[in-house]
Amino acid sequence: MDADIIEIRPLHSNAECEAAAALQREVWGQGYVDVVPATLLHVVEYVGGLAAGAFDRDGEMLGFVFGINGVRDGEIVHWSHMLGVCERARNLGLGRRLKEYQRERLRALGATRIFWSFDPLMSKNAYFNLNRLGAEVVEYVPDMYGTTSSPLHLGMPTDRLIVSLRTDGRGEKYGSSVLAADHPVLSAFPRDYDRPMPDNATSTPSVLIEIPPDILSVLSRSSSTAEAWCMAVRSHFQWALSNGYAVAGLLRDPLSDRSFYLVSRSAAQSGPRSRAAVAWAGGR
Repeated sequence: MDADIIEIRPLHSNAECEAAAALQREVWGQGYVDVVPATLLHVVEYVGGLAAGAFDRDGEMLGFVFGINGVRDGEIVHWSHMLGVCERARNLGLGRRLKEYQRERLRALGATRIFWSFDPLMSKNAYFNLNRLGAEVVEYVPDMYGTTSSPLHLGMPTDRLIVSLRTDGRGEKYGSSVLAADHPVLSAFPRDYDRPMPDNATSTPSVLIEIPPDILSVLSRSSSTAEAWCMAVRSHFQWALSNGYAVAGLLRDPLSDRSFYLVSRSAAQSGPRSRAAVAWAGGR
């Protein structure tokens, strides 16, 4: 499939809105009960929001993005509720094109920031959101949606990181590799050679929070191990954000093939990247 001939544009017809509703079931599972209905997708742009699709040359929908506008701290902002790409169109960079389209459209409307949520255990999503797009982590929310019917959530607690992306394109981009020996490590399953946290833990300028490179593979082997990862990452993020650390990116140790969030005080000092006391709802 040629990614260059894919057109991204707002949803215009009832049929296109119905196609977006059907695509949600394809992506999140046929039993998924939280589908955004076609009627809402059809009217959202009349009152402030965005519902757009990515279409191939034959007009078939390959992906979509949906969200609503609001006001936060006196600024127009946007909550990006859903972004989905059908299986045959993955690995074409379509997710990034949809996000960039979203950012451009919302900037033209006067929105300053886009917020959304993602599973902190999904390393690919973390890399895309933080390293590629330059989104900033603002909060960690334990079990944000409770138990859902989506097979993508796999019966796990729906912990989420809330992130923010500036519409003016000034999000930071980060590298993708780090040596675990260079920083203290917080992990559900620490290695003997990991650098330990110092006695005065909050004095260290940067810390690594480990996540599994592929949580779905872990879950297929052992649900209890996956649960242990979830609880540990929750605890480590809550400690880091409450002690003034900010997330600098998702990194990988090339020697051990382990994945880590790098949290640092230097990142926290560069801007308001953590707001642990804010209550949120929405997003996937």
